[in-house]
Amino acid sequence: MSEAAIIFEKVRAPMGDGDLCLEMDLRITSGEFVACVGPSRAGKSLMVELAAGLVTPQAGRVLVLGQDWSAVPDDDLRSVRLRVGVVLQQPGLLSNMTLFNNVLLPLRYHRGAMSDRHREQAVMGQLERLGLASLRDRFPAELNQGEARRGAIARALMLEPEVLLLDDPVAGLDADMVLGLKAYVEDWRAHHSLTVLAALRASSPFIEAVDRLVVLREGRVEADGTRNSIREIIPSALNRYIE
Repeated sequence: MSEAAIIFEKVRAPMGDGDLCLEMDLRITSGEFVACVGPSRAGKSLMVELAAGLVTPQAGRVLVLGQDWSAVPDDDLRSVRLRVGVVLQQPGLLSNMTLFNNVLLPLRYHRGAMSDRHREQAVMGQLERLGLASLRDRFPAELNQGEARRGAIARALMLEPEVLLLDDPVAGLDADMVLGLKAYVEDWRAHHSLTVLAALRASSPFIEAVDRLVVLREGRVEADGTRNSIREIIPSALNRYIE
């Protein structure tokens, strides 16, 4: 059996202020691209937050790259986080920095041996591939939602993480931008060992890039498989659940 990059082991985590809880046993193999879909309040964002180590489950364990988030010693936590890229619904770009400097930030802090020229080349390469090169000197307040989200994805991949976690990555993107993001992720995966877990809320061509779909409903896994197998298990599932 292939090595697992992400494991949800008998996980139970409350969903907001209500009585619902996310409950799951799930294994995501290294190198897989898995999308989580489902109606509102299904637990999609919570699943990403658990995988990112931002939320501690009430019961069970979440292991990423062999590490249990709740058991990683504080001294080792940063080294594990550097192997995981995370982009949540709010892109989190720093408001007092240009787009270029936001994307540069991980290299500045964690690749001190790189020359300024090589850092600039690396950042501009990312921005160009995501159609953002002309916006390099804009501040987050001058970017639209889709531009900010693509900038956050560029920043998340600067250190070449082994896992990429995305919450609603296509929000604010038009059809051409979605296709561009899909091509970018596919190209990155073709040249790097990368496991991707994405929560999706909008039906788009981006879903065609995934290896596997997990359908959530009220905190439970309703279906798990390829797009074609999901359609067989739950007729019209993609249209019904992706909002």
